[in-house]
Amino acid sequence: MHITNFFYENGIPFNAANSRSYKVMVESIYQFGPGLKPPTFHDLRMPLLKKSKEETEKLREKHDKAWRKYGCTLMIDGWTDRRGRHLINFLVNSPEGTIFLGSVDASGESHDGQMLDNLLEKLIKDIGEKNAMQVVFDNGSNYKLAGGILEIRLPEDIGKIPSIKKSINQARRCTTFIYRHGRVLYALREKTNGMNLVRTGATRFATAFVTLQSLKKHRPALRLIFTDLDWDSSKLSKTENDGDERPALAEVAYVVDFAKTQVKKAFGSQKVAIQNKIVKIVEERWSNQIGKPLYGAALFLNPGKYFHILEKDST
Repeated sequence: MHITNFFYENGIPFNAANSRSYKVMVESIYQFGPGLKPPTFHDLRMPLLKKSKEETEKLREKHDKAWRKYGCTLMIDGWTDRRGRHLINFLVNSPEGTIFLGSVDASGESHDGQMLDNLLEKLIKDIGEKNAMQVVFDNGSNYKLAGGILEIRLPEDIGKIPSIKKSINQARRCTTFIYRHGRVLYALREKTNGMNLVRTGATRFATAFVTLQSLKKHRPALRLIFTDLDWDSSKLSKTENDGDERPALAEVAYVVDFAKTQVKKAFGSQKVAIQNKIVKIVEERWSNQIGKPLYGAALFLNPGKYFHILEKDST
């Protein structure tokens, strides 16, 4: 009852009894035994507060190391207390655990996207831009707006992370080598039942990850090619990757035409308006950024692809 009266007299929330620190405190008092002198007002206010701060900073150092090693997630929880104050709590999660980063009383501020964006940017810089892998918050419109602003102010290209960039470059060299040598490409298609690898595009970051997925999917076939006895005796096994990583000239115009065909197939006759808009965007991008007469000439000089397009258009 003495413990119970302590809760009642000081207005301590009952859920404090669910906390781990409450149970540890009671156990510590029991283990100390008779003669324990409880902390005084001064102890709690000065020396013990300073000691607690030092221990918290040491704990933060452990989390900092985990953030740098594994990355982390910034979590945001906004709520309103009984006094009507709007509080925003910030926590960070990583394999080391979850740590409370801070709390902001935003009662006197407009809870718009710009205000939240400023808070997020400050916290991400505190955590480290390279360490913060994602931000998790509720789906309120103000948080969505803040997330959009933050993406513009702190752009992140996953493909530039050193370890990921290395894998992408290795994948690009592998696919380039295979498609530069007919015998190797023939062997690949033979072992994958005619299926091709997805090759990375120099101007589109997402295709790099599709290529990695494709290489993983066809890994058994690739291993068969490069562990085969015929490969060991081949001259190609002694050569290095040659040529640039851009597709052959004839391929460029053909691939764009193929892309437009696939768009039309995907939408069919039911969504002609959307289909036309997408095709128009592709054609404008081709005309403004890529299209060169040289590509058309190269396609014309490649009968296999040029007449295939003519035949398709005539039908």
